[in-house]
Amino acid sequence: MSRALTIALAVLAGTATAGAQTRTPDFLEAEAPKARVETLHLQAQVAGGGLGADGRGHVELGVTPKAKMHIYAADVTGYLPFTVKVAPAAVVTPGKVTYPLAETYVFPPTGESSRVYLTPFMVTHAFVLTPEARRTVAAGGTVTGVATIRYQACDDRVCYRPATATLSFDITR
Repeated sequence: MSRALTIALAVLAGTATAGAQTRTPDFLEAEAPKARVETLHLQAQVAGGGLGADGRGHVELGVTPKAKMHIYAADVTGYLPFTVKVAPAAVVTPGKVTYPLAETYVFPPTGESSRVYLTPFMVTHAFVLTPEARRTVAAGGTVTGVATIRYQACDDRVCYRPATATLSFDITR
């Protein structure tokens, strides 16, 4: 049986906020605000998660590329792929990350094709609480996990330097 993760509003951003916002997709319009970050290229937020009695859990990140942006997919070669890492080691042992299927995009200026995310997508990162974190949560306490995303994005004309953004979330029972 899964228990919901309580998500903190503490958000740390590794890049600046700018640019016009695109419409937030339905899966990001949760009943309450959750950990969120916005960069020049995308919006990302903790969209959900779960925690089992055995300390195994997962966190779901919803990512929305900004208008006219594409984010290089987890399976791309030649560019920095989109990745998610959950930490710290004192709280969680990271598990499998599930990325969505990407689509092929042809970059207009060069005709080069790559695997990218053009539309909103979800990434799920499994984890196992450390024994100490599990004891804290079992006693009614809270532990904080950190999800770090790293990616490279381009628009119709320019490819941008790789960027990093970080979201913090609280895990409770």
